[in-house]
Amino acid sequence: MIKRCFVVSMFFCSSLHAMVFDNRFLPLYYKPHTRRCDALSWIRIQPFFMRADRAFSDDRHANIPDIDGSYDQVTLAHALVAVGSENPLRSDFRLKTTLPWSRRGRIDAQGLALYYEQAFCPWLSVGIGTFYGSVNARHDFSLRATELAALSEGDRNYLFQVKEQMHRELGVLPAFYKKTGFGDTDLYVRLGMTFDYTLKCRRLDPAFKVGLIIPTASSTACNNPAAVPLGGQGHWGIYSALEFENECKEDLIVGFNFRAIKRFTRTRQAHLPVAGEPSSYGAVVGPLAVNPGWTFVANPYISFEGLREGFGLKAQYTVVAHLRDLMRDGRVAEEQKKNPVSLDSLQCRSSWAMEHVTIGAFYDFGKVRECPSLYPKLSAYWDIPVNWLVSKRAAKTSSVSLMVEFDF
Repeated sequence: MIKRCFVVSMFFCSSLHAMVFDNRFLPLYYKPHTRRCDALSWIRIQPFFMRADRAFSDDRHANIPDIDGSYDQVTLAHALVAVGSENPLRSDFRLKTTLPWSRRGRIDAQGLALYYEQAFCPWLSVGIGTFYGSVNARHDFSLRATELAALSEGDRNYLFQVKEQMHRELGVLPAFYKKTGFGDTDLYVRLGMTFDYTLKCRRLDPAFKVGLIIPTASSTACNNPAAVPLGGQGHWGIYSALEFENECKEDLIVGFNFRAIKRFTRTRQAHLPVAGEPSSYGAVVGPLAVNPGWTFVANPYISFEGLREGFGLKAQYTVVAHLRDLMRDGRVAEEQKKNPVSLDSLQCRSSWAMEHVTIGAFYDFGKVRECPSLYPKLSAYWDIPVNWLVSKRAAKTSSVSLMVEFDF
């Protein structure tokens, strides 16, 4: 027992960084672990690779930057005028009601996730998940086809130059982003029991988890519209989860997990919209108090083991729904009166949902060995974004993961 406590303590101290479950851009989903009756503790190493160049909108597919709202140069010019700046557009363009731009976005991410769960007795375990990764993102601007057809090459160049001038006046950097670092810390306690040969099943494994999310990931700067957070933007959080796994018969396993996550209120600097412009290009910069909405995660899965010695297949469906955030302008009353902002559209776009189908294959070397705890389990998974039920305002991120697991 003393040795186990020492191992857990050293692991916590050296690796207090973890993945984020409530991220609309980087869906690094937890893959359920099938516990062995003779080895309740386990460790998992998981390199992953992600890519996205499209997003789910409310009723259609869209570009990733459109999650933040459509970009219109006339709207942005009106926002600058509303805060006391001059309209940068030429007089003939000021008569237009719209100058829409298309923004194509792309996200690439890769990293290494690490999970560790230590059992202290058959019904009590403590776990931690870790993740260190790198993300690259960019937004490319182009005038929409209807505008291109009506403009000369000189006018196109002029509008592009004015767009860059407007961004500089707003204090916004070019839409290129690169970040390497850790995610938030996820610590949890698992309570559960295994029942063998119960209710006509070979094994029932229900469990309850309660966890704490510590914001160890750095927050993104508000002046980069392409920024993708690795964590929860500095918000502390808690969650609870229900897990149920049923080995219906030999080598056929079905399960279901449900998780509810709540992040706590935090105030951070942000661009605030005043005239309907995208929030990342908001004409006002000030403190914004954000009370994140609840996030709910559900994922049923089925696993076919022992198809040929230790080879097996797994399929999983995951749906994540994040409810609307509550936001409050944190500026002093005089500043709010001088430059009022509109947070309604920002709050509306803060809710999102995403769905993924996961297809995996694995080989458990312990299935064909006398001492299974000495041999690893190798797996490969592909998370495929789908829009079957509720996907909206989230990146269509595909992910490939490789896993090595040890039970002990």
